[in-house]
Amino acid sequence: MASPTSILIMATQHTSASSLFGLFDTLNAAGKDWEMLVSGEDELPVFDVKLVGPTLKPFSCGSGLLIAPDVTFDDVTDSDLIVVPGLNISPLERIDLSQHVGVKWLRGKKDTEARIVSACTGAVYLAEVGLLDGVEAATHWAFETLFRRHYPKVRLRLDRGICFAEADHGVVTSGGSTGWQELALFLIANYGGLQQAAKTAKVWLMADRGELQAPFASMIKFNQHADTVIEAAQIWIGENYSQENPVGHLVNNSGLPPTTFARRFRNATGKSPLEYVQALRVEEARQLLETTQDGVSKIGEQVGYSDTASFRRLFKKRTGLSPAEHRRMFGAARFARYT
Repeated sequence: MASPTSILIMATQHTSASSLFGLFDTLNAAGKDWEMLVSGEDELPVFDVKLVGPTLKPFSCGSGLLIAPDVTFDDVTDSDLIVVPGLNISPLERIDLSQHVGVKWLRGKKDTEARIVSACTGAVYLAEVGLLDGVEAATHWAFETLFRRHYPKVRLRLDRGICFAEADHGVVTSGGSTGWQELALFLIANYGGLQQAAKTAKVWLMADRGELQAPFASMIKFNQHADTVIEAAQIWIGENYSQENPVGHLVNNSGLPPTTFARRFRNATGKSPLEYVQALRVEEARQLLETTQDGVSKIGEQVGYSDTASFRRLFKKRTGLSPAEHRRMFGAARFARYT
């Protein structure tokens, strides 16, 4: 019988409880839960899971719950896998390394044989130690600006739920919040087999969300900046996005040369003026799909698109879903049974 694959899940004062305990429970249960609940076969654990942290004494994690690591950063031995779960950190500023003891420990593991993977915002730690330089990576969609500004070498894929170059080695990153489920299934499939992954999905009722994170991501995110001209432009767009040729109006209203305006707009928002207008229109269309029963043609016209076919194509390109699919996933009808 093969020995279980050893896993260390990082636990610090910034760790998200849902990501940490979700990963711990599902990985620890692989090879045991199905056997106990269904088949009656001998339990053959896929993983030997331990929490690693700065101290063995219980401390509050980022979600406020107490965590008691099994081993410390100083005393831990080698392991096959290191998992950085989601972190409760701000998307507006780079982390202060003096407050994140896990980064120093992770940097020391960078050149070892341990495979390092992350869930959600745990990708920030991997980016800090250079593990994501030049590779595709997923993280929570709200952290797009942070990555663009501070980790520009990362090939960010916010449209993906999970990113990896090779299934059997190298870094793995999964998307936001409950994206830890995708990471858990990936690890179980690759270290315990496809059948174990299927059994885990059945026991834990893990629905197939597909490869996409885009349907869940907001098109418009708050970015702090001090450019008053661009701030005024953003306010104008918010009130006039459905107008014809809004970008032309923006440039004229700014009093700046078109190239200067475009450069300053991208620096402040992370998007070109046209991308920003399209994002705002799509986001408003999403809201209308979720809160009204208006037809797709009418909604397209309300947000500035008289050509329904073009609107459908743009919506699908930006969100990964057709307007009808978005309404089924997020519309009032889905949640009516709760009221």
